[in-house]
Amino acid sequence: MTYLERLIAHSPWWSEPDWTRDDRSLKSARLSKFSFRHLSRELRHAENLPPGSVSIVRGPRQVGKTTELKFLVKDLLSAGIPPRNIAYYPCDDIIHFRELMELIKTFAEAVRLQGACGYLMLDEITAVKDWTRAVKSLVDAGVLENIYLLLTGSSAVEIKRGYERMPGRRGHGFDHAFLPMSFADFCRAFNLTPPKADLIDILTKESSFRMYEMEIARNKNKLDEILEKYLQWGGFPMVVADLVGSGSVTKQTMEVYRSVLLSEFEKQRRKVSLILSLMRKLYTVLGAPISYNSLTQDTGCRSNAVVQDYLEIFNAAFLGFVLPCIDLAHRRPYPKREKKFYAIDPIVWKVVAEGAGLPTLHEAVLAEHAVAAHLVRPLSDTWADLGSLEGLYYFRSRKGREVDFVHFNTPTGHPFGVEVKYQSRVSGWDEQSISKGIGQGVLVTRDSFKWNKICHIPLQAFLLLESGSYISEGHKLRFFR
Repeated sequence: MTYLERLIAHSPWWSEPDWTRDDRSLKSARLSKFSFRHLSRELRHAENLPPGSVSIVRGPRQVGKTTELKFLVKDLLSAGIPPRNIAYYPCDDIIHFRELMELIKTFAEAVRLQGACGYLMLDEITAVKDWTRAVKSLVDAGVLENIYLLLTGSSAVEIKRGYERMPGRRGHGFDHAFLPMSFADFCRAFNLTPPKADLIDILTKESSFRMYEMEIARNKNKLDEILEKYLQWGGFPMVVADLVGSGSVTKQTMEVYRSVLLSEFEKQRRKVSLILSLMRKLYTVLGAPISYNSLTQDTGCRSNAVVQDYLEIFNAAFLGFVLPCIDLAHRRPYPKREKKFYAIDPIVWKVVAEGAGLPTLHEAVLAEHAVAAHLVRPLSDTWADLGSLEGLYYFRSRKGREVDFVHFNTPTGHPFGVEVKYQSRVSGWDEQSISKGIGQGVLVTRDSFKWNKICHIPLQAFLLLESGSYISEGHKLRFFR
């Protein structure tokens, strides 16, 4: 089969106007009974996808990258782009980077003959060893001057290595990380339009805070019901589709996400038994700081280096992340102190616990994990670029005061503390942990609203506030989207 024939086989819109009817990804999206898009409206427009640019999308497997590419094809066709100027190809069957070069050159030549711009989407580019050699050579040769190239991959480490070898060759391309659905998107999937609020207002004006409190109270029963599902199952699209359709997650879906977890380690030639043993050890200490040395015990990992290696792969696959303890005086993490570990989505812990006889996770632990994943969202693109998470930490003072999360995504560099107290009562000690340790922040509670220097915000209300950058303004807080 020639390269042109291979492109045609995966780009049915070249000859079939009704291609969406039989496309597997779009068919699954229709059957899910809810609408969800990763890309913003701006990035779906052809004018914001300029030729000569290389954009990279990253994220865990089965988060919806392929489906988003197919939706983007629909957007471009609807905008009047000729069908033959758009191509899609999954890179799983490409073995050598020279083969990738020929495939891209074939499409570029076909577009050049039409005297127009082209859009080429290459899915799971990291399956091709040395893929950057192909892209770099073609950019340098001017072959991609009229082509917008969109690449996807599930490994931040492999993509990052490629990114480092293409300085100045990306044009106006963007970098994005696709993560599981936020709580707001999860609510929309269940036909609840979540209340919106501007955090600048609610943390600086008590009247705005009280209005938001009333909005949450008006939808409280429905929000509580949806939140319970979200804490247990998270926001991976296939899981959400099961919950919306039948109210439960099928065995087949669980098998898919078991494969998502384990395949990354198999690909890196690591032992599946070791990662499962290590993750089950973490399962028993979730939310508590722990050392690498402690994780070697009863896990089969021979050394701290082995533990670190496995957790770095876990991080690079966007399945979870590590939070170090922050040294506030020097604005840097303590290198040798215990660390906290979180999964990007609770389905990971469901997979880990399955068949192991582990106890069900407490709701308070799930609440803390949901807040952690929420705070990671504004850092996700940087996480994708670096291959590791930067900007989110936890804090513990010499007197034992601990704050669950310290956010440094701030223009002024001021820390912002978030303490999760998912229980009926919140003590004065909890507020003091933030005010004396960090100086500013929010207490995330089960139900209580309180407008003060340290605001109390219920979990569902906090998760509905868009993540962004926090800065200090006097004794109050400001928030920038």
